[in-house]
Amino acid sequence: MQKLKYYGSVILFFIVVGALGFGTSYVQRPHNVVIGVNLALSGEEKAYGEATARGIGMARDKINAEGGLLDEAVAVVAVDNHGSAGDAEAAVKQLTSRHAVAMIGPNLSHCALAVVRDATAAKMPVISPAGTNPDITVDHRTGEAHEYMFRATFIDSYQGRAMADYAFGQLKARTAAVVYDERQAYSKGLAAFFKQSFLADGGQVPVYVDISSDESFAAAVAALQASPCQVVYAPLYDEKAMEFIVKARDAGIAALILGPDGWNGRRMAQSLSPAYLQNLFYTDHYANDVNEPVAEEFAEAYYEKYGELPDSYAALGYDSFMMVAEAVRRSGSADPEKIAEELAKTIDYHGVTGMIALDANHDAIKPAFIMTFWQGQPALLEKRPTVQL
Repeated sequence: MQKLKYYGSVILFFIVVGALGFGTSYVQRPHNVVIGVNLALSGEEKAYGEATARGIGMARDKINAEGGLLDEAVAVVAVDNHGSAGDAEAAVKQLTSRHAVAMIGPNLSHCALAVVRDATAAKMPVISPAGTNPDITVDHRTGEAHEYMFRATFIDSYQGRAMADYAFGQLKARTAAVVYDERQAYSKGLAAFFKQSFLADGGQVPVYVDISSDESFAAAVAALQASPCQVVYAPLYDEKAMEFIVKARDAGIAALILGPDGWNGRRMAQSLSPAYLQNLFYTDHYANDVNEPVAEEFAEAYYEKYGELPDSYAALGYDSFMMVAEAVRRSGSADPEKIAEELAKTIDYHGVTGMIALDANHDAIKPAFIMTFWQGQPALLEKRPTVQL
């Protein structure tokens, strides 16, 4: 493996964590190819960022073992955005000053939305591994795609529809409740997309409630008790989702509980007792038990390095880096504008999360996995067909 040519040891506010595979040195002067990383590596959402960073580190190591890009090893610099939109926005200028030719992240939708303006002004291509809000890549005022914004994940309209269709078709549900967090753009958007699709399928949604506060949480549980539904859709990040699941089950609510990709299945399996893992279903990007050689090779390498199987965030981080690397190779240049042009042409990237093509809006056209828990571990139920919305 070629060794990265790091220069200097100026201490900046970049967090480049050895445990995540980014080494402990800092880039002081231009590299041929410097990839910036903008993730939550601390704070409440750090589990998502750390997993994504691990996947990025594995992809970087693979690329460098194969000779790097443009005849030089790739350097990675990372900024901890703490899950804050303001810090994520500030990271764009920090990474631009470090000569990054592209940026991976943010993951969280509200953070990814915050970088659009500055990334566009800097003409820096940005690929969000897990940001699913449609407005990340498209200006909702004009309907035009943001020139420098991309994603490796499916969008909320697709996963909301995928779960609604699965609930109505496979689970035979005809009544659904929706509980969401009013403060999160991610949660609000998914709630609306699920409701729209479930109603279009012929179902009913008699309960649609916010659970952003303790008071609204209690009111939502009471509403579910008063108006029992066959399924409850809870588009929440895993910490809040687990809190809801426990409170709902303890209150005697027996409905099937459905969720989005914000449920970190491996983390939930480690945190919840087996009784609370029953009758849960969620959409995801990746499954360790999918019969795909590329995914199996990734899972084996990840397990060998970290002693555990990867989750979807690690897989999305890996794919995001590889998509950028392919764009650099095709462009034959470290010019961010040329890299963005090639990234937009991605049509047949065979990633560990599936076959990926980017549409005219720079959204990933790819399958969604319907997951559940079996014997205390995440398990694949079904691979939903790819649909271009």
